[in-house]
Amino acid sequence: MSSSRASAHSDDVALVGDRRAPSKGERQRQAILDSLAELLVTRPIGDLTVGEIASAAGVRRSGYYFYFESKYTALAVVTSEIWSELMDRVHLFSRAKNETAADFVRRTASATVEVWHAHDAVLIASIQAIPLDEQIASMWRVWNERLARILIDQIRTDIETGLARPVSTDLSRLVSTLLEMTLHMFYKDRLDKCSEQQTQRMLDTVSSIWLATVWGDSSLPNGSN
Repeated sequence: MSSSRASAHSDDVALVGDRRAPSKGERQRQAILDSLAELLVTRPIGDLTVGEIASAAGVRRSGYYFYFESKYTALAVVTSEIWSELMDRVHLFSRAKNETAADFVRRTASATVEVWHAHDAVLIASIQAIPLDEQIASMWRVWNERLARILIDQIRTDIETGLARPVSTDLSRLVSTLLEMTLHMFYKDRLDKCSEQQTQRMLDTVSSIWLATVWGDSSLPNGSN
């Protein structure tokens, strides 16, 4: 987890020649975040206590609260860094010149599911925490709204060129609904620990729905039956 977080934030990348070691506080904070991510592989967020996370990180309970208000605050930080990893690749959500709508949808869906596979334990816990923690719920709303705006801009461009033929003129509602559906499918795929073949079938289905409802393309993705 720590390497992916470093890649998501340029401020965390050590400069060549910089010999300054991380401070004790930085190491402790990182240890808490790493320990939480590791514990979530085998334990749901609801079962974890701050004491267990602190113990796994090698810090006192009081030390934990110096950095984070609750276990959900730490989870929000880890989730935010994973989301930054995805949004660092934001160009993926704009259709490349001469790229077909089908290739665009499959490419963006595949890139997103790769992030889910790499960080499934944290993302599952974060989704499960939405009804339990307002900060995490608010974060997901903001992220989905941001992604929706990017996709709506692309769809409007495609409408102008005659490529997109959405089933509804209410693009905001259409895209937000499709994003909620996609998020649920990705979450369910990792929660059920689906096989590679099952994941691919899920991706084909999700891609087909996006293509049919936004671009008017009812053709099945390659490999679909």
